[in-house]
Amino acid sequence: MDYLYYKAINWDDIKDNFDKYTWEQLTTNFWLDIRIPVTNDQPAWQQLADTQQQAITRMLAGASMLAVYQSEIGTPAIRHDRRTQQEESVLNTITFMKSVHAKSYTTIFRALIPGNGGANFTWADNNTNLQAEIDQLAQTSTNGTALQKKALFILTETGLSFGKYWTTLQTHSLVNTYQMLANILRGSAIFSAYVGYKFHLGFEDLTSSDQAELQHWINTQFDQLMQTEKDFLEANLEDATEAINLAYYGANHTLTSLGFDASYEVQPSPLVAQLRKLMIDQDQFLQQVTAANNESDTEEMTDDDYDF
Repeated sequence: MDYLYYKAINWDDIKDNFDKYTWEQLTTNFWLDIRIPVTNDQPAWQQLADTQQQAITRMLAGASMLAVYQSEIGTPAIRHDRRTQQEESVLNTITFMKSVHAKSYTTIFRALIPGNGGANFTWADNNTNLQAEIDQLAQTSTNGTALQKKALFILTETGLSFGKYWTTLQTHSLVNTYQMLANILRGSAIFSAYVGYKFHLGFEDLTSSDQAELQHWINTQFDQLMQTEKDFLEANLEDATEAINLAYYGANHTLTSLGFDASYEVQPSPLVAQLRKLMIDQDQFLQQVTAANNESDTEEMTDDDYDF
């Protein structure tokens, strides 16, 4: 670190253009849960079978636990490895947006099952698989290296979340609830691309043997977490096939974001195609930053300049 913690941040003195670009992406993508009229989904919600309602609320309660973890532990844990002051600002914004994501699930429950949302959170708090995921993530956040923390941060945004979204994403009648998840996914796409880029910077500083050791650790941790996620989905969905498929797609996206080969078998499907279109890989991220840097310093970027 080549600056004092209390030094003023000069955004005209940019050491890494990825910081500036990601800040612009995050502020352009800014949203709040209270601005989405989820209560308008009540008529469609009442038409769903009880089993479908239960599956949706339990999956979203599980996703809520991960969002809370990311806002309280996951994102703060990776801030200690910041390379620039602007990166600190970006991660502060991600921390806030993860809090918005966490609150969004309460907003959904309040609108769809008024007065009964707390029961779903209690169910999630007592679920053995969800707690096992959080415990494993927390161990790394507490004792892991900076790069280990970044790897699990991205997996939490993708592989551990996408399967939990399946029940809502395939229920198109819940238009506003679907929009809420789409906003969360756009944020996850930005967070994952940015943290993945920062992972690359640190990974390149390692020796070959340290790189191999880290990759083995990541593969082991991912396999353990994805098995727990598979167990969770199978235990709580009548047919978890597509949910597991989405989870595996998310895990593969994390691996490729880190610069490794995908290792989970994923079957083509409309929802996988939808997520693939939304998520952004490192090559796309580099291209977008380069294009943004080629803009005139005095030209203000418009919404049309952004791809997500």
